[in-house]
Amino acid sequence: SNLNNKKEIIQMDLAELLESFNNSSVSPDIYYYYKGLKDRTIYITEEISSDLVYTVIMPLIQMDNDGTGEPITIYINTPGGTVYTGMALCHVIENLKTPTTIKVLGIACSMGALILAAGANNPNVTRECTPYSVGLIHSGSEFIEGTSTQVKDKAKFNEKYEDILTKYMVDRLKFTEEEYLSLERYEYWMTAEDMLRVGLVDKIDGVI
Repeated sequence: SNLNNKKEIIQMDLAELLESFNNSSVSPDIYYYYKGLKDRTIYITEEISSDLVYTVIMPLIQMDNDGTGEPITIYINTPGGTVYTGMALCHVIENLKTPTTIKVLGIACSMGALILAAGANNPNVTRECTPYSVGLIHSGSEFIEGTSTQVKDKAKFNEKYEDILTKYMVDRLKFTEEEYLSLERYEYWMTAEDMLRVGLVDKIDGVI
C-alpha cells in the first residue's frame, strides 16, 4: 500500500500502521494523524471536505463508543470548507459522552468556527485556544451553476440553510440574532480575547 494515501490504509490495524511508518518514508501529516489516533487525538488541519467523514467523524464516533471513557483531544487549525460535512461533525460533537477538549492551534475560520461552537452546550466538551489564535465568522460563499431554474432553486435552499446556521450559532454564542446577522455579512475576524468574549472558547490557554 501507499502509506501516503489515507483512503488506502484507513482500515489497516493501527499497530501495523505505526510499525510500517517506522520502516518507511512517510509524510509528517500522515504519521502524526495515525499516531494521534493511537493517543486518542484527532487533528483537523486542512480545509474541510468530504474526507472529514473517515479522517475525523468516524474515528471520533469510535473513540466515544469504545467503552474506555478515556479523554479525547481535537486540534483545530483550518481555514474552513464545506458546510454540510462540517455540520455532520458538529452534530457528533454535540452528542459526545466522553470528556473531550477542542484546542485551536492557529485558526478556526468559517466552518472551523462553527465546529468550535459545537461544544458550547455539551458539558463533556471544553474548548480552548492559544493567546495568538484567530477565528473568523462570515456568511461563506458558493458558486452555483446550472439552468436558470436550478440556480434559483439552489439559491432558495441556501437561504433556508443560512437560517438554520444562524439559529445554530445564536443558540451557542453570546450574540442576539440581529447582532450575529450584522456580523456575518462581513469578515468578522476575532482574536483569542474576542473568541472568549463571544463564547467560541471557554478559556485561553498558553499550554497546549
